[in-house]
Amino acid sequence: MADPEADVPYGEDFHDPAVAAAWAEAVMRKRPWRTTIFQHFVSIVGATPVTRASVLELGSGPGFLAEQLLAQCPGIARYTLLDFSEAMLDQSRRRLSLYQDRTEFLRADFKTDSWPSVVSAPVDFVVSLQAVHELRHKRHAHRLYAQLAPLLRPGAEVLICDHLPAGAHTPRHRVLYMDPDEKLEALTRAGLVDAKLVWSEHDMAFYRARWPG
Repeated sequence: MADPEADVPYGEDFHDPAVAAAWAEAVMRKRPWRTTIFQHFVSIVGATPVTRASVLELGSGPGFLAEQLLAQCPGIARYTLLDFSEAMLDQSRRRLSLYQDRTEFLRADFKTDSWPSVVSAPVDFVVSLQAVHELRHKRHAHRLYAQLAPLLRPGAEVLICDHLPAGAHTPRHRVLYMDPDEKLEALTRAGLVDAKLVWSEHDMAFYRARWPG
């Protein structure tokens, strides 16, 4: 990349149903260890003392994480899937048809200023898996986390898992992906507390932080 401050262009058109379907078919085959990541989310959300919890997923894709959380965490009363791709949301609707009474599907782009206005607040958890790098530059992460403030119930948790730049030797990956120090700093700057790295393996990292209260 000639300009390290320039956003990285998209490599795939996730608005195309065929592209979205191909991604969904391949992701678990290429990264079978995502099942371990699912269980990190499940263990935290499932242990909440909150009754009738509300969950917001950013960049929900084809609904794999939502499926695991809804199946294993009966305390979730409302699960909101937010994605910019209608093709991905269509997959989610089909995958989560058993949970129609607990799910909400929102088409919105979390790169914009307006996306928080479409979310029903407050929420008890914000979760995201392999999606925050779709901001297309890591410098936007602090702004995204700051946008969560009006949506979060006091004590709400933010659970983020995304790629690490470790082992990624191209300028593109170093622009897209944050190392743990960068991620924790971005979460803390946004007003979240107790930010910590929970798990790291396979060039992925799982972070947990809390909204004060």
